[in-house]
Amino acid sequence: MKISVHYFLCVIMIVTTLHSYAQQNLQTIGELPSEVLESSGLLFFNGHLITHNDSGNEPVLYELDTLNLSVVRTVTVTNVENTDWEAITEDGEYIYIGDFGNNVGTRTDLAIHRIEKSDFLASDEVQATTIFFSYADQIDFSDSGNSDWDAEAFFVLNDILIILTKQWQSMGSVAYAIPKFPGNHVAERVGAIENIGLVTDATFDSTNNTLVILGYSSILSPFIGTVDILDSQDVLNGLSINSLGLNFVQAEGITNTTSGNYFFTSEYFSRQSPTIESSSRLFSFQLIDEEPEEPEIPEETEEPETPEEPEEPEAPQEELVDQLIIYKDDNSNIYHYSITTTKDIYGQIIYNVLGQRVWENLNEVEKEGVINVSLETSIYYMTMYLEDGVIAQPFAVYK
Repeated sequence: MKISVHYFLCVIMIVTTLHSYAQQNLQTIGELPSEVLESSGLLFFNGHLITHNDSGNEPVLYELDTLNLSVVRTVTVTNVENTDWEAITEDGEYIYIGDFGNNVGTRTDLAIHRIEKSDFLASDEVQATTIFFSYADQIDFSDSGNSDWDAEAFFVLNDILIILTKQWQSMGSVAYAIPKFPGNHVAERVGAIENIGLVTDATFDSTNNTLVILGYSSILSPFIGTVDILDSQDVLNGLSINSLGLNFVQAEGITNTTSGNYFFTSEYFSRQSPTIESSSRLFSFQLIDEEPEEPEIPEETEEPETPEEPEEPEAPQEELVDQLIIYKDDNSNIYHYSITTTKDIYGQIIYNVLGQRVWENLNEVEKEGVINVSLETSIYYMTMYLEDGVIAQPFAVYK
């Protein structure tokens, strides 16, 4: 899914706590080949990674070598179009392609195409059967700009498909269930979660009943969410979120190879001002069960040795620390800010105590300036988005 500049710096950072798992050994495998710069879904099948591009591209699946990332094979789905392919998943018999990208909320032809695995392995041209669906609670199909009816993630759970929406307005996700068989189905809600960011894919490990979702925050910081005891009636219950420690990476497709081992892709992203370019890449990570460590038994205390004469300490080297200061000029009642950093600043946003955005500047940001916005008496947070992270500072407005 191609994203607009408006949504590049427009919400609060996601919560970054993880309940049962720790993400470990994040690695950048390499850049994806030019054929899949808009990689949107990912599947590990028959020893290869399978991916595809999103809207405006051909209805083609690309097999990638997991070591050198070359395209080893392409498979064309001859009887459908790529309206907006956003995800790919599987069960024992079929590969499923989610053609349900719906950025502005107007689509009435949401579809999931399924391909027999035997056909996929036998030929470079295959045909699909199609599962059509609509959301039970969508009544407005007008163009609302970036809507809450987009979707880029789904997975198979027994005889149903679970679709996870990508809510551009609400910054959450709703889970919907439909049968995994061809027909015209109404997708019913089976869970929801708020304020986590933009969900872009999911993968379900049936061997340990673990769901892992992928997404990114307001500054393209990828995150993963895990549900370690999946409830089919409340799919997102217990979801815990953890940052992957990356910035300016538009994470798009995720798959697991074996239990606890995952690959994910990013889509090529660029913007003009300020200049940011992020290549399309393949990453890997592991999820490790966190077990509490046994407390160490303290050793018996030994007699302390007579201390030696302390050496003269070396003079510490000065290191510039990113620092944001906000203060009020009592004579003019104007609030000033000053940030000390050598890094590029990509935007500044003020949030209120409810996490709502009350002011933003996504143009060139000066390192010193005034807050030119009328604010009611309350506590606010000034957030600066730097090239490698975020710095925020609370401040009080009083009359």
